[in-house]
Order: sequence, then structure tokens, then C-alpha cells
Amino acid sequence: MILAGGSSRRMGRDKLALEVGGLPLLVRAVEALATSCREVLVVGEKGQLPPGVRRIAGERPGGQGPLAGLEAGLAAARNPLVFVAAGDMPFLPGPLVVYLLGRLERGGLCAVVPRYRGRMHPLCAAYHRGLLPRVGPALDGGVRAVHAFVESLDGVEYAGEEELRRFGDPDLFLMSVNTAEDLERARGEAAC
Repeated sequence: MILAGGSSRRMGRDKLALEVGGLPLLVRAVEALATSCREVLVVGEKGQLPPGVRRIAGERPGGQGPLAGLEAGLAAARNPLVFVAAGDMPFLPGPLVVYLLGRLERGGLCAVVPRYRGRMHPLCAAYHRGLLPRVGPALDGGVRAVHAFVESLDGVEYAGEEELRRFGDPDLFLMSVNTAEDLERARGEAAC
């Protein structure tokens, strides 16, 4: 299990420490994963981690983005099936994690990725650890975006809108907190 930290300084402060519903964003994401996964890794973030969570330093210098975080996490993961979630997703449903990992395992695939409103969500997806040998060459070739890497793969299936709606409102659980408006919205939703 991997929890990718993402850009924590985008909002001028450590955004993963920002609270939604009385808990830091990072803790909310970790708790969603911990209910479904044997191991939770946090890639590259500083700060306090909940008990039982292992921190993995990114191995590539120079801030090469989420794909470099995926590489570090896959290399450190103990399990062959890995769920990647951005740390700024406050409403990730544990049952979705279980579903995507199960679909990955049953299908003999390399990835199962949500696709909602025509947009892929590769930082809320299930991956097979066997992808690791492909990530390094992609990074070495200049690929930085996880969606570009996923688009280059065979053996990827997408979870569509109808499937995703079984787990709640995709507009809510696929949201990331990247702006002050996102934070306000997340806090309002958590208060309901």
C-alpha cells in the first residue's frame, strides 16, 4: 500500500497537516487505506505519521513528481498489489480501495484506474508491483505525470462512472484539496 504525498506546499503551508473534520488530510487518507490494506507507506512527506505507517524517501533527486513517488513506493512495497492515493483526498472510501484492488487481482491486470467525467484518476488507483521495471525508464525518458505513464501501458482497465457511484459521490471522493476553495468545500462536506 502506498500513500503518495503530493505537493504539500502548494497552498503556502504543509497542506497535508490542514484539518478537515478535525483530522489532518494525511491522517484521513491513511485511515481510509488502513481499513483495507496490510501496509501503508507515505512517500516523501515530512511531519508526524500515524502509528504503523512507514515513511519512504523518494530515491530520485530534484522533485520529479508523483511518478517518482510511485517508483519509490513500488520499490518499497511488500505486497504485489498496491493502492496509490494522494494524501490530499479527504473522502477516499475504504470499500472503493477494496474493490479496485480486488478487480486488479481477479483480472490479472497491471492497473485499475477510476475514470470519471472523461478524466483519469491515477492517484486513486490500484497497481501491480510488477510495473516497477517500467517506471524508471519512463522517468529517465522525461515522463513525470502518472496519467501519461498509465496511458502508455497495456493491461490497464478503467472503473467507470456507474461503478464509481456505488461508493458514493465521485465528485466528492475523487476531490483533492489544492486550493483554499477546495479546503472550504471539504470542511463543509465533513461537517454534514
